Amino acid sequence: MADAPMDRSQLAATFWGAVLLSVILAFVPGGQYALYPFHLLGTWAHELGHGLAAIALGGRFDTLELRPEGGGQAHIIVQPGLEYALVSAAGLLGPSLVDGLIIILGARAKTAPGLLAALGVCLLASVGLWIRDAFGIAAVTTLGLAFVGLAAKAPLSLRAVTSQLVGIQVCLASLNFDYMFTSTFTRDGEVRRSDTQAMADALLLPYWVWGALIAILTLAILGASFWFAWMRGAKKR
Repeated sequence: MADAPMDRSQLAATFWGAVLLSVILAFVPGGQYALYPFHLLGTWAHELGHGLAAIALGGRFDTLELRPEGGGQAHIIVQPGLEYALVSAAGLLGPSLVDGLIIILGARAKTAPGLLAALGVCLLASVGLWIRDAFGIAAVTTLGLAFVGLAAKAPLSLRAVTSQLVGIQVCLASLNFDYMFTSTFTRDGEVRRSDTQAMADALLLPYWVWGALIAILTLAILGASFWFAWMRGAKKR
């Protein structure tokens, strides 16, 4: 049986529904459990952004670690100063750029299936290349297989809806204001610099300025991706 044709108005409603759901679930008791897979996916994308930027700038990306509470760490080696600031920015902004692309390509019948398959393959490839901790291997492998399965077996409309949900919720998950607007955080009893503080150290302006800029750009990417995916397409019809 052929896939049913997609109703773009329903998919557009799903877009805004996913935005609203992401906000509501963050404040509803137990809602964090429904968002947990997306939170892990957001952490994976954040740390992968750090690692790939380090490689692009001539550094090293050794391992990517995920933790059950949703945290993570990219173990990288990169030159201090400007290069480290760029790597820090990549972890904050890189996932939003990718998620915006997911929203745009996921809104198209021809690209939605391949998009989910590509995301699943990237997740599985990262397990082979960089993830070594037991929880990270299990979580990322499960997510990767789920996306590959959806791409292969799910109806076309469900593939497109899923890609919208992934793009939106991971983009929103990257808006971690507690992390963006702090200079330090504690991990394993050790006080460490936040990414925005690393940017401030190299680029002079205070960490909260970089946090605000990243937040504004993330929201702008989300809005622009919706416009390209739905509004621009509607004007052409």
